Amino acid sequence: MRKWLASVLLVCLATGSFFSEATVSPVLGATKAVNSDRSATKSIQMPVHEQIVFNDYQVVGLSTEGWNWVRNDEFILPPQTPLDIDVIQTTYGSGKTENKMDVLLDGAALPEFSSEMSDDVSTLRWEVPRFTIPYEKLPAGNHTLTFIGSDALGEKSTVHVRFRVEALHYPLIYQGSNPVGQTIQSGSHEAIFGNYGAKVYNSNETGSWKLTNTKNSSMIKAETGNVFSTGVLIAGDYELSFIPDDLNQTPWQVELRVGPPILYLGTDENGQQLGNNQKITAEKAPGTVQLFSPAPGRWWVDGTGQTLVSAQHFEVVIPEKLEGMTMSVNFEPEQSLGTERSSNSMISVQIQVPGSPAGCDASSVRATLDVMVQNNEGSSLLSERENLYPSDITVKVYQNPIYKIWVTTAADYLKYGDGASEEGPGVWAVDNVVVDSAYLNWDHTALELSRFKEGRHKINYYSKTDPEVTWCGYIQIIEDSPPTPSTPSCDTGEKGTVPPSTKMKLKAESGKEFVDGDKITVESSEDLEALQLLAVHVENKGMKRVKREKDKHDRRFLYVSDLQWEYGVIPFGANYEYGAGPISSNNKVVIKYDDVIIKTIKPKSSEDNEPGGVEMLDLPSIIAKDGRSGKYKVEVYNTLTYKTCDVVSRYKSYKKYVDDVDKEQILVLTVEVK
Repeated sequence: MRKWLASVLLVCLATGSFFSEATVSPVLGATKAVNSDRSATKSIQMPVHEQIVFNDYQVVGLSTEGWNWVRNDEFILPPQTPLDIDVIQTTYGSGKTENKMDVLLDGAALPEFSSEMSDDVSTLRWEVPRFTIPYEKLPAGNHTLTFIGSDALGEKSTVHVRFRVEALHYPLIYQGSNPVGQTIQSGSHEAIFGNYGAKVYNSNETGSWKLTNTKNSSMIKAETGNVFSTGVLIAGDYELSFIPDDLNQTPWQVELRVGPPILYLGTDENGQQLGNNQKITAEKAPGTVQLFSPAPGRWWVDGTGQTLVSAQHFEVVIPEKLEGMTMSVNFEPEQSLGTERSSNSMISVQIQVPGSPAGCDASSVRATLDVMVQNNEGSSLLSERENLYPSDITVKVYQNPIYKIWVTTAADYLKYGDGASEEGPGVWAVDNVVVDSAYLNWDHTALELSRFKEGRHKINYYSKTDPEVTWCGYIQIIEDSPPTPSTPSCDTGEKGTVPPSTKMKLKAESGKEFVDGDKITVESSEDLEALQLLAVHVENKGMKRVKREKDKHDRRFLYVSDLQWEYGVIPFGANYEYGAGPISSNNKVVIKYDDVIIKTIKPKSSEDNEPGGVEMLDLPSIIAKDGRSGKYKVEVYNTLTYKTCDVVSRYKSYKKYVDDVDKEQILVLTVEVK
């Protein structure tokens, strides 16, 4: 025991370290007793840690009693701060003495900080050169650094130091004027998509905001408070910082970019960066082209119907039938919450489909198209050309001034929305570029060619329902009056308007209405009411003046009856026929008992153009007169007639066809009398 105390005093005298702090961790033996072969005892001095300092704050020392004291859990490292370490350690030997240091962080070795030295002295006191652990290796939380000093014999002194790395205490910053949703991390990158725009931020702490231009470091705006609006910013890069009034909070900062969205060719940001309207070529058709945006948004391909929303990656399908065409892919990013008054942020990429466009060959015809014109806002759509076959021959369309010219799969379908659309919805291309849906009608069965202005245009149509159905041709728009026609044309009064499809109704005196298929049950005929008929019919609005010829130089006019389709109450058995007018209507009523006719009201012709008929259907009297219980049926037939006129090209000649088309509406009401 006396030898141990003497050794400790020698060590203390050698190191010159005397501390009065409480001892926490002992030196692992200033001396060690070992047995030699002769069973003699001799003293071997152990390595000693004299001092360890963290960022100029001593955390380990040596007490006067020869014990290491350690300030565990006292040292607190600020966030994002490197840790400078100074170590003094001593080893002993005879002859050449070695002194080695190893460092472990949370039990894992840090070989980059291991070092050693040697000298021909018996006591080797080493002030280890300062070394620094970068803050990236020291995340927020509690950590333990272990220091091991060893000599040539493998004897060691081990000291463990516990300390804490403080976390960053950022204020909570939100997008928008209200503190809701996800917070924005300091150091992140914000964006306003477009050529200009503004953004609003909200903090849960009061403080100072500052907005600067990254390019020249000039300050744009500075304010204090919780809410900050950037104001309208033009395209460029900016830095927004916020310093909380609470000094315990960490300053917050983000980068803000104003500009168009960025697209990449491929599936991530490693691909080729693409600018607005940049043209790229697809590898093959059929095939796909991969596009990527760092921000999610809405993707769509003009004319094809391919769309995707809230996505960063878009796989563009390249159809084989579009060989030689150019496809436009559009992307509109989702603006983040708090973005205000931003400009249009859409970006487009043109994809050239490899191959050559198919020729306009009529040898394998699967489609014919029609051309329609509307001369001004108040005029109706008129058929200009019908049943056009694919051809390299240019079709000329005259209009002065140019207003509306449509190419459509079916003229009547475009004009009235009734009937079949024939070839159906399609993908349209003008001059080998697939057009946007804004140039098409509601269901992509017609192309508004007049929006491409005057000139000769190549038109391609590809059916969406049948890939074998295509059309190709050339149409030239000429802003002038048409030359005097040498072909037949439809005269005034030879073509009527298609009637609307509004359904008939029967209206009782009580106001109750019945439609086709309705059934009612009554105890007797006395419970029935007289009925009125509501239906589509023709009304004569008087006389109107029309031009005799389409030629603008012909100033001659005609006065004709202004006949129009109307819907309202009309007599049963009425006949609306006005001479040889282009539209007419009439209705007939049949009342049956068990499919046997007991009453008929038919329309009659009138020389004074009055419709005639019966204003009210006295159904109670008719059933009472029949005097039976059971099921009666009231059947109303409303016939709507309109004229059609078509000039058809056949084998280099034209022929005019004038015809009457009847549309019949039927209403059946079943009445059961108990």
